[in-house]
Amino acid sequence: MNSKKRLLIDLALFVALLVANNPAWTGIAVHEWLSIAIVIPLGLHLVINWEWTVHVARRLFDRLLHMSALNLVVDVALFVSAVAVMLSGLMVSHVITGALGLATTPSAIWAATHAVSASATVALLFTHLALHWRWVARTIESLSHGTREVAR
Repeated sequence: MNSKKRLLIDLALFVALLVANNPAWTGIAVHEWLSIAIVIPLGLHLVINWEWTVHVARRLFDRLLHMSALNLVVDVALFVSAVAVMLSGLMVSHVITGALGLATTPSAIWAATHAVSASATVALLFTHLALHWRWVARTIESLSHGTREVAR
């Protein structure tokens, strides 16, 4: 997949995650459905970047203090927090579970888990963006000049 498509998917995912993070902006129904819809581009992002992740994991054992190791740690933490926010979101859901014919009884623990993991996901998302900022900037620059692919 070329850099332009990857960047567009990543930007759309970034915006969707930020919008979904605050249900006051959209209402509970949009918050829940958007959060479910994010699963597909998130999976696509993981598949697209799988080779890079495997490459970094291999290098992690060679250079523990290298920046790639930090990237991997942030990416793993981001994945774990995203899964936690999704699972806890289902546990506190009013709209999605009702549409699926399921009944949940939201508890304070699930609500707290959802709030904390959502905040962690946003913080890790910004960290992820900061760690990959050079690639984003180079890709935007190359797209504005009509040049070819930018390696990650």
